[in-house]
This record gives sequence, structure tokens and C-alpha cells, in this order.
Amino acid sequence: AGQKYDPQNGGVDMYSSDVLIPAFLAAYTGRDARKASLDIFPDMLSMLPNWSFTYSGLSKLPFFKKYFKSFNLTHAYKSVYSVGNFNTYNSYMEYMNGRGFIEDVTSGNPIPSSMFNIGSVSINESFSPLCGVNMTFLNNISARLEFRKTRVLTLSPTAVQVVESSSDDITAGAGYKITGVKLFGAKGGTGSAKVSNDLNMNLDFSYRNQNAVCRNLREATTQATSGNRAVKVSLSADYTYSRMLTLNFYYDYQSNFPLVSTASYPTSTHDAGMTLKFTLTR
Repeated sequence: AGQKYDPQNGGVDMYSSDVLIPAFLAAYTGRDARKASLDIFPDMLSMLPNWSFTYSGLSKLPFFKKYFKSFNLTHAYKSVYSVGNFNTYNSYMEYMNGRGFIEDVTSGNPIPSSMFNIGSVSINESFSPLCGVNMTFLNNISARLEFRKTRVLTLSPTAVQVVESSSDDITAGAGYKITGVKLFGAKGGTGSAKVSNDLNMNLDFSYRNQNAVCRNLREATTQATSGNRAVKVSLSADYTYSRMLTLNFYYDYQSNFPLVSTASYPTSTHDAGMTLKFTLTR
């Protein structure tokens, strides 16, 4: 209003989004908070770049050539910073460089603030995978093994809290294809209608350990809010009986063990069956 700023009229709240968001980004990106940018919409250089690597050179070594058709190592990282929701203060008056004042709804005094009222921000980063191996043996058996890590951080300036959830995943799988298998009196056909009676078998295993904690910044407390340990095993077999009929046999097992909640209990499910796919063509 043309007057010299008086901090007695109102200053920057230490729990405002203008303070919490730069501190949040500095804390979880490993930077010095005293040198952190105050921009709540940081540029791309403020976050780690995404990358992905695949190395297949091992398959050219004599030892690997003896057992494998292909042998690949994979590694990837992805990081995403997002702003959940925000709006502009109607009473905002800019002073310089995107900074200015807003009117205090209680006292009517001008208090320092940025232009935006931000409800939440989050950082979603994952190693997918942290390390992975994909291989194909000389007998056409394919196998893979991956270890993944994921972390999601959500800051809510309104609630003055950070919710941090993380998960560790281990997945493994194997597959094998057998051609020309005659089951249940199957006939491959003749001429243009000839079909290879192939049997595709797949085995998949996954293990996930997931947990979440809530950090109250005002009270400096941390509380576990959820957690679960899950194991899943899937076995399937697809068989091409004829040009129009495909058979599928499957078995799935899944087990869940809660780590935090006392209201839930460990569960396990078994699912098995057979499906038929019949295709009519003109």
C-alpha cells in the first residue's frame, strides 16, 4: 500500500507453502536448504534426470555363449515432481521477482507471500528395475529376475505433514514353448489350414513389501499408517488345439500379510481353472 513493510503486521509463517515446499525439495534431493531455490515450480535441473540402461555384451563371451542365446542386464530410474492442486490468491500484489503480499483474512494486514496457494506437492521416484536380468537359454527357456524400489513422497502444507510410502518388489519368471505337441487327439490340419500345436508354459513369482509413514512437521512425530507383505505365484499354460480352439490352464496363489493394521488379518487366495477360446472365421 505504498508503506514500508513492518514485520509486526505479519510475517512469513514457517509452515506456509513458501517455506515448506523449498525445504521439502531440499531435504529429499540432498541439497543444502540454505542454498535452495525458493521457486515452488523448480526447473528440470533441480531434479535428477531419468535414465535407462540395457547391457547385452555378456552374451558375446565364450562362457555365456555356451549356455545362453541372449543375456541382458537392465537398470532404469524415473523421478517425477508434480503439484497436486493450486490457485492464485485474489488479494495478491507483486513486489518483485514473483514475490509480493497478500491480505491477511483475519487482520487485513499485508503479509509476504508468493502468488499461489498450493494444496500438495509430491515426488514419485522409482528404480524400475534397480537391477534386472533377462536371459534365453539355448533350449529356448526364457527367464527373468528383477528387483524394483519405489518411493512416493507427498507434502501437504495444509495439514503440515509428509506422507512417505515405499515398496520393494522382487519378480521372477520363466517361460518355455514346445511346438508340435499332440494332446487330446489334436490335429494340426493340412494345407493352408495347418496349425502348429504349440504349448506355451509360464511361471511367475512376485514378492512385495510395502509400507507408509506419516510425518507431522508441526509436532515432529512419525506414525506408521499402512504396510503389507504380498506373495503371488502364477502358473499358466496355453495350448493351440486347432485353428479355431485354444485352451488355457491357470493356477494363481496370492498371500497378503498386513504389517500395521490391527483391523485386518492375513489372507490367502487360490484360483485355478481352464478357459476355452473358440474363434469362428469366414
